[in-house]
Amino acid sequence: MTGFLQKLKKAPVLFDGAMGSLLLAAGLEAGSAPELWNVDHPDVLRKIHEQYLNAGADVLTTNSFGGTPLKLAAHGLESRADELNFAASQLAMAARTSFNERQIFVAGNIGPCGKFFPPVGDLDKESLAKAVQVQVEIFARTGVDFFLIETMVDLREAEIAVLTVRKLCDIPVVVTMTFDKKPRGFFTIMGDTPQTAVQCLADAGADVVGANCTLAAADMAGLAEILVAESTLPVLVQPNAGQPQIVDGRAEYHVIPAEFAAAIKSILQTGVAAVGGCCGTTPEHIRAVAEVMHHETSAV
Repeated sequence: MTGFLQKLKKAPVLFDGAMGSLLLAAGLEAGSAPELWNVDHPDVLRKIHEQYLNAGADVLTTNSFGGTPLKLAAHGLESRADELNFAASQLAMAARTSFNERQIFVAGNIGPCGKFFPPVGDLDKESLAKAVQVQVEIFARTGVDFFLIETMVDLREAEIAVLTVRKLCDIPVVVTMTFDKKPRGFFTIMGDTPQTAVQCLADAGADVVGANCTLAAADMAGLAEILVAESTLPVLVQPNAGQPQIVDGRAEYHVIPAEFAAAIKSILQTGVAAVGGCCGTTPEHIRAVAEVMHHETSAV
């Protein structure tokens, strides 16, 4: 068992927060590839990683959410997939190396490829597996502690990503789907329930399952209860800092760190193994959560 999975068994693990919104605040143009900043503005990425470490995060996530060749092709960058993913991993690794206050884990981040299976789109399993393989091989070579396959809207894509990892290496896999809250419960946009998702992902070989994005922390607490009850695996949840408000054409999130941390406290009480932040969260949100988690641990 790896150090990361062992850590999950001992106490809740704190992941970092959003990357994209911080890059937008730093000057990334909306609609452009955040992964390009790994080579064009490495100082910005390094600073963000360090801010999350100083805030108390136990996990750094590589800036490679859209790093599959399929996703990078939308920006004409598919030929640079190896370079951009390698740089993403190296930046997170360097930040960890410079920080010696506690054990830090690096997650190789794999997001949706941006295409859909028929009848919605023309994606096929072979093309998807080949695209995921590019990231998996880079991250395995650079020594990430685990893979974070996140924000998956299609359970079939998540399953193929897990199976691809399992075919290539034995590094742990964390998978989080994104769910909407409907009158009848929680569902992905493809109609899959949390119960179906956790079973399918466990069967595919995931080590940790969960949910991220779409939901604010208050709604995520209800979903966390279901995930913990239905899953035989550890559960990770990473809610947004509220629902986005469009201001001057850009999404803004207005849940303050203290409010976010209070909601995370309720989520922790469901028995999840790990928490973190998604869209709109900042190092200050993670710092507030770290303080809550430290207080809860001290009180035991």
